[in-house]
Amino acid sequence: MRAPSAWGIAGSPINHSITPVLFKTVGDTLGMTSIETIALEVENAEELLRYLSKREGDIWLSCTSPIKHSLHSSIVDQTHPATSFNQIMKKGNTYKAANTDGQGFILACREMGLEPSKASIMIRGGGSTARSVALEWSRSGGVIVPAGGRRELGNGPWTANIVSQNYADLGVDFDASPGNRDTSDMNVTTKVSVSYGNDWSVDDFAIRMVVAQHLLSWAVLYAPDRGDVLPSVSEVCALLSAGD
Repeated sequence: MRAPSAWGIAGSPINHSITPVLFKTVGDTLGMTSIETIALEVENAEELLRYLSKREGDIWLSCTSPIKHSLHSSIVDQTHPATSFNQIMKKGNTYKAANTDGQGFILACREMGLEPSKASIMIRGGGSTARSVALEWSRSGGVIVPAGGRRELGNGPWTANIVSQNYADLGVDFDASPGNRDTSDMNVTTKVSVSYGNDWSVDDFAIRMVVAQHLLSWAVLYAPDRGDVLPSVSEVCALLSAGD
C-alpha cells in the first residue's frame, strides 16, 4: 500500500462531513501521517475530474451527493455492477471506485444488534444510497417495505424481497436533507437517520454508519492489503470521542 498525497471529501454540501477526520483517524492507526486533507465543494463529476487531472500524486476521496451517479458514467466502464460510487481513488493517471453505502448500513445495523436477515426495513426515497441499502438488505435476506418519497425506490435486484405491509422493524428516510436529522413519521419499531449535523455524537446511527462505510472503503479500495489490521467501528468511534 502506497500512502496518498491527499485525501478528503467531494460533493455538496460537505461542510458538516466528518470524512476528513475519519481519514486522519484511520490513517494515524496505520502510521500514515502528514497527508494533505482536501474538501471539494463540487456539483458534478466533471468538476471533480477537472480538479483531479491537475493534481499530482495519488488521491483518495469519499464522494457524496450529488456526484455519486455521474461518477459511474465518467470514470468506470459500464459493465461495472455498481451504478453509483461513494469512493474514488486516483492512482497515477488511472481511477478506481467503489460503493460502500449499502454494506456500511448493514454493518451499522449489526453493530446495534439488528440482523437484516431476520428483519424488515421501510425505505422512503429512491436515490443512490437508498438503492444501495435495498440491494444489500435483500442480499442479506431481509424484506423491504417501500414508503414512497421524492423519488420512489422502484424495481431492482431487491424486487423479490419487497413485501406489501404498512409496518416494519426498521425505518429510514433517505429524503432527509443532508446535514439534518430525519423527523419523518413511519410505522416502525425503530427509526434511524442517515443524516447528521455539526452537533453529531458517536452514538448516532448516522455516524456509526459513516464510520462503517469509511472502514469498508479502506478494506475494499484504498488498502485491501491492510484489512486485517484496520480498527473496528467501535474503536474508531472511541477515538472520535477522545478527540472531541
